[in-house]
Amino acid sequence: MLFRCLAAIALLVMIPVVHAQQATTELESVPDDSTGLAPGDTLDAFFLDFPEAAQQHLIVSTNGTIFVPYAGQVKVEGLMPEEAQQAIIDALKAKQIVISPQVSLNVVSARNLSVLVMGQVATPHPIPLYAPAPLFLVLNQAGGFTANASYHVLIAHKDGSAPTDVELDRTMSDMRGMNQIVKPGDIVSVALAGSFYALGEFNRPGIFPIVGSQHTTLMQALSIAGGPSLYAALSKARIMRTMKDGTREEIFVDLAKLHDGKVRDPLIHADDILFIPKSNTRVFLYSWLTAGINTIYAASLIKSF
Repeated sequence: MLFRCLAAIALLVMIPVVHAQQATTELESVPDDSTGLAPGDTLDAFFLDFPEAAQQHLIVSTNGTIFVPYAGQVKVEGLMPEEAQQAIIDALKAKQIVISPQVSLNVVSARNLSVLVMGQVATPHPIPLYAPAPLFLVLNQAGGFTANASYHVLIAHKDGSAPTDVELDRTMSDMRGMNQIVKPGDIVSVALAGSFYALGEFNRPGIFPIVGSQHTTLMQALSIAGGPSLYAALSKARIMRTMKDGTREEIFVDLAKLHDGKVRDPLIHADDILFIPKSNTRVFLYSWLTAGINTIYAASLIKSF
Protein backbone atom coordinates (compact mmCIF):
# COMPACT_ATOMS: atom_id res chain seq x y z
CA MET A 1 0.00 0.00 0.00
CA LEU A 2 2.79 2.40 0.93
CA PHE A 3 4.51 1.73 -2.43
CA ARG A 4 1.27 2.35 -4.38
CA CYS A 5 0.67 5.64 -2.54
CA LEU A 6 4.20 6.86 -3.30
CA ALA A 7 3.83 5.89 -6.97
CA ALA A 8 0.52 7.76 -7.24
CA ILE A 9 2.00 10.87 -5.66
CA ALA A 10 5.00 10.74 -8.03
CA LEU A 11 2.66 10.38 -11.02
CA LEU A 12 0.60 13.39 -9.93
CA VAL A 13 3.75 15.47 -9.59
CA MET A 14 5.14 14.42 -12.99
CA ILE A 15 1.97 15.10 -15.03
CA PRO A 16 2.15 18.95 -14.82
CA VAL A 17 5.89 18.85 -15.55
CA VAL A 18 5.37 16.70 -18.67
CA HIS A 19 2.56 18.95 -19.90
CA ALA A 20 4.70 22.03 -19.26
CA GLN A 21 7.58 20.51 -21.23
CA GLN A 22 5.25 19.62 -24.11
CA ALA A 23 3.78 23.12 -24.14
CA THR A 24 7.26 24.67 -24.12
CA THR A 25 8.35 22.40 -26.97
CA GLU A 26 5.28 23.34 -29.00
CA LEU A 27 5.92 27.06 -28.43
CA GLU A 28 9.57 26.73 -29.41
CA SER A 29 8.70 24.78 -32.55
CA VAL A 30 6.42 27.55 -33.85
CA PRO A 31 8.57 29.73 -36.11
CA ASP A 32 8.25 33.50 -36.10
CA ASP A 33 7.00 33.84 -39.64
CA SER A 34 4.58 36.72 -39.24
CA THR A 35 3.45 38.29 -42.50
CA GLY A 36 0.90 40.84 -43.53
CA LEU A 37 0.15 44.23 -42.03
CA ALA A 38 1.31 45.03 -38.49
CA PRO A 39 0.80 47.85 -35.94
CA GLY A 40 2.58 51.01 -37.05
CA ASP A 41 2.23 50.34 -40.78
CA THR A 42 0.89 53.19 -42.88
CA LEU A 43 -1.58 53.02 -45.77
CA ASP A 44 -3.13 55.39 -48.28
CA ALA A 45 -6.78 54.63 -48.94
CA PHE A 46 -8.79 56.10 -51.81
CA PHE A 47 -12.61 56.11 -51.56
CA LEU A 48 -14.19 56.91 -54.93
CA ASP A 49 -17.68 56.98 -53.41
CA PHE A 50 -16.95 59.71 -50.84
CA PRO A 51 -15.68 63.00 -52.37
CA GLU A 52 -15.43 64.57 -48.91
CA ALA A 53 -13.06 61.80 -47.79
CA ALA A 54 -11.61 60.71 -51.10
CA GLN A 55 -8.11 60.09 -49.75
CA GLN A 56 -7.18 58.99 -46.24
CA HIS A 57 -3.79 58.36 -44.67
CA LEU A 58 -4.31 55.44 -42.30
CA ILE A 59 -2.07 54.00 -39.59
CA VAL A 60 -2.52 50.51 -38.19
CA SER A 61 -3.16 50.91 -34.46
CA THR A 62 -1.62 48.87 -31.66
CA ASN A 63 -4.68 46.60 -31.64
CA GLY A 64 -4.26 45.91 -35.37
CA THR A 65 -7.09 48.06 -36.73
CA ILE A 66 -7.45 51.11 -38.96
CA PHE A 67 -10.19 53.73 -38.74
CA VAL A 68 -12.22 53.87 -41.94
CA PRO A 69 -14.67 56.75 -42.44
CA TYR A 70 -18.33 55.61 -42.22
CA ALA A 71 -17.21 52.10 -41.28
CA GLY A 72 -15.31 52.57 -38.02
CA GLN A 73 -12.48 50.30 -36.88
CA VAL A 74 -11.51 47.55 -39.33
CA LYS A 75 -9.16 44.72 -38.34
CA VAL A 76 -6.27 44.44 -40.81
CA GLU A 77 -3.39 43.00 -38.78
CA GLY A 78 -1.91 39.95 -40.47
CA LEU A 79 -3.72 40.66 -43.75
CA MET A 80 -2.07 41.18 -47.11
CA PRO A 81 -2.91 44.50 -48.86
CA GLU A 82 -5.53 42.89 -51.13
CA GLU A 83 -7.15 41.21 -48.11
CA ALA A 84 -7.13 44.47 -46.14
CA GLN A 85 -8.74 46.26 -49.09
CA GLN A 86 -11.47 43.62 -49.20
CA ALA A 87 -11.96 43.91 -45.43
CA ILE A 88 -12.63 47.65 -45.85
CA ILE A 89 -15.10 46.96 -48.66
CA ASP A 90 -16.87 44.33 -46.53
CA ALA A 91 -17.07 46.74 -43.58
CA LEU A 92 -18.64 49.46 -45.74
CA LYS A 93 -21.13 46.93 -47.11
CA ALA A 94 -21.96 45.75 -43.60
CA LYS A 95 -22.78 49.32 -42.58
CA GLN A 96 -24.98 49.57 -45.71
CA ILE A 97 -23.25 52.82 -46.65
CA VAL A 98 -22.63 51.87 -50.28
CA ILE A 99 -23.95 48.85 -52.15
CA SER A 100 -20.73 48.34 -54.15
CA PRO A 101 -17.88 50.34 -52.55
CA GLN A 102 -14.93 51.32 -54.71
CA VAL A 103 -11.81 51.33 -52.56
CA SER A 104 -8.13 51.38 -53.51
CA LEU A 105 -5.46 50.69 -50.89
CA ASN A 106 -1.74 51.48 -51.27
CA VAL A 107 0.91 50.48 -48.76
CA VAL A 108 3.18 53.40 -47.81
CA SER A 109 5.30 51.50 -45.30
CA ALA A 110 4.95 48.02 -43.85
CA ARG A 111 7.69 46.33 -41.86
CA ASN A 112 6.56 42.81 -42.82
CA LEU A 113 5.85 43.70 -46.45
CA SER A 114 9.01 45.47 -47.52
CA VAL A 115 12.78 45.10 -47.78
CA LEU A 116 15.05 47.88 -46.59
CA VAL A 117 17.84 48.44 -49.14
CA MET A 118 20.75 50.49 -47.85
CA GLY A 119 24.38 51.23 -48.62
CA GLN A 120 25.90 51.77 -52.05
CA VAL A 121 22.76 51.83 -54.21
CA ALA A 122 21.35 54.73 -56.22
CA THR A 123 18.27 55.28 -54.03
CA PRO A 124 18.43 53.56 -50.62
CA HIS A 125 14.87 53.11 -49.33
CA PRO A 126 12.32 50.46 -48.31
CA ILE A 127 11.17 48.39 -51.30
CA PRO A 128 7.62 46.96 -51.18
CA LEU A 129 7.81 43.17 -51.21
CA TYR A 130 4.82 40.92 -50.54
CA ALA A 131 6.48 37.57 -51.29
CA PRO A 132 10.02 36.12 -51.55
CA ALA A 133 11.85 37.43 -54.62
CA PRO A 134 15.32 37.25 -56.23
CA LEU A 135 17.90 39.79 -55.10
CA PHE A 136 18.22 41.38 -58.55
CA LEU A 137 14.56 42.47 -58.52
CA VAL A 138 15.08 44.25 -55.20
CA LEU A 139 18.33 45.92 -56.30
CA ASN A 140 16.76 47.09 -59.58
CA GLN A 141 14.03 48.89 -57.64
CA ALA A 142 16.75 50.66 -55.63
CA GLY A 143 18.34 51.97 -58.84
CA GLY A 144 21.29 49.57 -58.99
CA PHE A 145 24.81 50.06 -57.64
CA THR A 146 26.74 53.29 -57.23
CA ALA A 147 30.21 53.72 -58.75
CA ASN A 148 31.81 52.90 -55.38
CA ALA A 149 29.84 49.72 -54.68
CA SER A 150 31.88 46.61 -53.90
CA TYR A 151 29.31 44.11 -55.26
CA HIS A 152 29.43 42.57 -51.80
CA VAL A 153 25.92 42.26 -50.34
CA LEU A 154 24.84 41.32 -46.82
CA ILE A 155 21.24 40.19 -46.23
CA ALA A 156 20.00 40.39 -42.62
CA HIS A 157 16.94 38.23 -42.08
CA LYS A 158 13.82 39.19 -40.17
CA ASP A 159 13.62 35.80 -38.46
CA GLY A 160 16.93 36.41 -36.67
CA SER A 161 18.85 33.69 -38.53
CA ALA A 162 22.48 34.20 -39.53
CA PRO A 163 22.91 36.89 -42.23
CA THR A 164 23.53 35.76 -45.79
CA ASP A 165 26.83 36.94 -47.27
CA VAL A 166 26.58 37.30 -51.07
CA GLU A 167 29.47 37.96 -53.46
CA LEU A 168 28.12 39.09 -56.83
CA ASP A 169 29.81 38.56 -60.17
CA ARG A 170 30.40 41.98 -61.73
CA THR A 171 30.48 40.43 -65.21
CA MET A 172 27.00 38.97 -64.55
CA SER A 173 28.05 35.74 -66.23
CA ASP A 174 27.28 33.94 -62.97
CA MET A 175 23.79 34.85 -61.72
CA ARG A 176 23.76 32.65 -58.62
CA GLY A 177 24.34 35.62 -56.34
CA MET A 178 21.68 37.76 -58.02
CA ASN A 179 19.19 34.90 -57.70
CA GLN A 180 19.62 34.76 -53.92
CA ILE A 181 16.10 34.85 -52.43
CA VAL A 182 15.13 37.87 -50.32
CA LYS A 183 12.08 37.72 -48.04
CA PRO A 184 9.77 40.47 -46.77
CA GLY A 185 11.24 42.07 -43.66
CA ASP A 186 14.87 41.44 -44.67
CA ILE A 187 17.51 44.18 -44.79
CA VAL A 188 19.81 44.31 -47.84
CA SER A 189 23.08 46.21 -47.42
CA VAL A 190 25.55 46.90 -50.26
CA ALA A 191 29.07 47.51 -48.97
CA LEU A 192 31.42 50.32 -49.97
CA ALA A 193 34.39 49.26 -52.06
CA GLY A 194 37.88 49.47 -50.62
CA SER A 195 40.64 51.41 -52.39
CA PHE A 196 44.25 50.95 -53.44
CA TYR A 197 46.97 53.52 -54.07
CA ALA A 198 49.07 53.65 -57.25
CA LEU A 199 52.26 55.68 -56.66
CA GLY A 200 55.44 56.25 -58.63
CA GLU A 201 55.91 55.51 -62.31
CA PHE A 202 52.30 54.98 -63.40
CA ASN A 203 50.78 56.77 -66.37
CA ARG A 204 47.82 57.70 -64.18
CA PRO A 205 48.81 57.51 -60.48
CA GLY A 206 46.12 58.03 -57.84
CA ILE A 207 43.62 56.35 -55.53
CA PHE A 208 41.23 53.83 -57.10
CA PRO A 209 38.30 51.80 -55.70
CA ILE A 210 38.38 48.01 -55.63
CA VAL A 211 35.11 47.01 -57.28
CA GLY A 212 33.60 43.78 -58.44
CA SER A 213 32.90 40.42 -56.92
CA GLN A 214 36.38 39.09 -57.59
CA HIS A 215 39.30 40.69 -55.77
CA THR A 216 41.29 42.99 -58.02
CA THR A 217 44.59 41.51 -59.21
CA LEU A 218 47.83 43.40 -59.82
CA MET A 219 47.38 43.19 -63.60
CA GLN A 220 43.91 44.69 -63.28
CA ALA A 221 45.24 47.41 -60.96
CA LEU A 222 47.99 48.26 -63.47
CA SER A 223 45.37 48.64 -66.17
CA ILE A 224 43.20 50.86 -63.96
CA ALA A 225 46.19 53.12 -63.20
CA GLY A 226 47.10 53.45 -66.87
CA GLY A 227 50.03 50.99 -66.85
CA PRO A 228 53.72 51.63 -66.09
CA SER A 229 55.29 54.80 -67.43
CA LEU A 230 58.20 54.95 -69.88
CA TYR A 231 60.75 55.29 -67.07
CA ALA A 232 59.35 52.53 -64.79
CA ALA A 233 61.77 50.07 -63.20
CA LEU A 234 59.61 47.05 -64.05
CA SER A 235 61.69 44.54 -62.09
CA LYS A 236 61.49 46.55 -58.87
CA ALA A 237 57.72 47.08 -58.51
CA ARG A 238 56.27 46.23 -55.11
CA ILE A 239 53.05 46.03 -53.15
CA MET A 240 53.20 47.60 -49.68
CA ARG A 241 50.56 46.14 -47.39
CA THR A 242 49.71 47.03 -43.79
CA MET A 243 49.00 43.90 -41.75
CA LYS A 244 46.43 43.57 -38.95
CA ASP A 245 49.12 43.98 -36.30
CA GLY A 246 50.24 47.26 -37.86
CA THR A 247 53.41 45.94 -39.47
CA ARG A 248 54.23 46.66 -43.12
CA GLU A 249 54.77 43.85 -45.62
CA GLU A 250 56.44 44.41 -49.00
CA ILE A 251 55.77 42.07 -51.91
CA PHE A 252 58.21 42.51 -54.82
CA VAL A 253 56.94 41.72 -58.31
CA ASP A 254 58.77 41.75 -61.63
CA LEU A 255 56.19 43.33 -63.94
CA ALA A 256 57.94 42.09 -67.09
CA LYS A 257 57.70 38.48 -65.87
CA LEU A 258 54.12 39.13 -64.72
CA HIS A 259 53.21 40.34 -68.20
CA ASP A 260 54.74 37.21 -69.73
CA GLY A 261 52.87 34.94 -67.31
CA LYS A 262 56.04 33.69 -65.63
CA VAL A 263 54.91 34.70 -62.12
CA ARG A 264 51.46 34.53 -60.56
CA ASP A 265 49.19 37.57 -60.56
CA PRO A 266 48.85 38.59 -56.87
CA LEU A 267 45.61 39.86 -55.37
CA ILE A 268 45.30 43.50 -54.33
CA HIS A 269 43.75 44.14 -50.91
CA ALA A 270 42.04 47.28 -49.65
CA ASP A 271 44.54 50.03 -48.69
CA ASP A 272 47.43 48.37 -50.57
CA ILE A 273 50.04 50.74 -51.98
CA LEU A 274 51.40 49.85 -55.42
CA PHE A 275 54.77 51.48 -56.03
CA ILE A 276 56.92 51.44 -59.17
CA PRO A 277 60.26 53.26 -58.80
CA LYS A 278 61.98 55.18 -61.56
CA SER A 279 64.73 53.41 -63.51
CA ASN A 280 67.81 55.67 -63.77
CA THR A 281 69.13 53.47 -66.56
CA ARG A 282 65.97 53.98 -68.59
CA VAL A 283 66.09 57.73 -67.96
CA PHE A 284 69.68 57.84 -69.22
CA LEU A 285 68.99 55.66 -72.26
CA TYR A 286 65.90 57.56 -73.32
CA SER A 287 67.68 60.88 -72.75
CA TRP A 288 70.62 59.65 -74.86
CA LEU A 289 68.32 58.38 -77.59
CA THR A 290 66.35 61.62 -77.57
CA ALA A 291 69.53 63.65 -77.82
CA GLY A 292 70.77 61.44 -80.65
CA ILE A 293 67.52 61.73 -82.57
CA ASN A 294 67.51 65.50 -82.11
CA THR A 295 71.12 65.68 -83.39
CA ILE A 296 70.29 63.62 -86.47
CA TYR A 297 67.18 65.71 -87.12
CA ALA A 298 69.19 68.96 -86.78
CA ALA A 299 71.88 67.63 -89.11
CA SER A 300 69.27 66.73 -91.72
CA LEU A 301 67.82 70.21 -91.55
CA ILE A 302 71.26 71.82 -92.01
CA LYS A 303 72.01 69.48 -94.91
CA SER A 304 68.83 70.43 -96.66
CA PHE A 305 69.80 74.12 -96.82
